[in-house]
Amino acid sequence: MQSVFDMYPYSLYIKLIAQKVREILDQLLKNHGLNASQAILLCHIHQSLEEHMEINRKFLEKSMALSGPSVTNLLNGLEKSGFITRSSSPADGRNLSIDITAKAKQFLNERNGALSKSEELITQGMSDAEKAMFASLLTRAFENVEKQLSKL
Repeated sequence: MQSVFDMYPYSLYIKLIAQKVREILDQLLKNHGLNASQAILLCHIHQSLEEHMEINRKFLEKSMALSGPSVTNLLNGLEKSGFITRSSSPADGRNLSIDITAKAKQFLNERNGALSKSEELITQGMSDAEKAMFASLLTRAFENVEKQLSKL
């Protein structure tokens, strides 16, 4: 009997894996009042701030490959839940600067649990060498797609 992996394109499996991981993360993050997209964006904001980058919506749109309305919606949720604050940028009052709150810092110190658990689930049964190969192949696949998109 033919495996389902032989019957469908890789893109379908990538999409299905992404959906399942998002569902798992949403469940793991529920107690924090966050969903997977918000947590990933919050981690990205934190990392960028640690690197002393100015964070604004345009930067997040580009770096997270999200539309403006999607970023705005995620930021609104993070602000409403008390994870970020937005204020006028000192450099340009027309732009908003984004900063994380004490609540976000507490979550970020604890977040490794949910994100690590989702990675453990994805790589369950893989040896360390297979995990390294998997990460390498995912990176290469991402880079291939990025190159193709930049040509369009």
